Amino acid sequence: MDEQWRIAEYDPEWRNLFLEVGGNIREALGDIADRIDHVGSTSIVGLDAKPIIDIQISISNFEDVNQYKNKLESIAFVFRKENPDKTKRYFREIPGHRRTHIHVRQTGSYSEQLTLLFRDYLREHKEDCLRYSAEKHRLMGLYHHERHKYVEGKGPIVWEFIQKAHVWSQEIGWKPDKPDL
Repeated sequence: MDEQWRIAEYDPEWRNLFLEVGGNIREALGDIADRIDHVGSTSIVGLDAKPIIDIQISISNFEDVNQYKNKLESIAFVFRKENPDKTKRYFREIPGHRRTHIHVRQTGSYSEQLTLLFRDYLREHKEDCLRYSAEKHRLMGLYHHERHKYVEGKGPIVWEFIQKAHVWSQEIGWKPDKPDL
């Protein structure tokens, strides 16, 4: 297993890593990207996480892969065409670079909005953030050598938080804040 397949204590440096990589993405894509956001567990202050930076890029013309594929490849990302999730285009770092997951989604789509809502909910609900952290540690202890079981194991708590985030979003009139970049 690689060194990043572990749960690490929250590191404030993750924000700086996002800003560096995200800045390179913004420079490469320019106005093609409507939003560039730090998402995933490393984007939530205080949440222990796999030390892998997740970045969501929101694109108006999502279906035109050639519009952004070559630009992302020019800054050391590889398009993962075999990704089974049809709501996003997935890119990873080239070998030898720091692990980074790039999720390109349609601007305004359910998957784009849900990702931002989940992140924002955990940023505002520290008790659930701590519960999520504990569950991730527990699952990593059980399934350190079985990634798919670790990912599947998070399902129940993720869906619980999505339900809570849905209620919370209605109570406060949630909408995505300004993009990170």
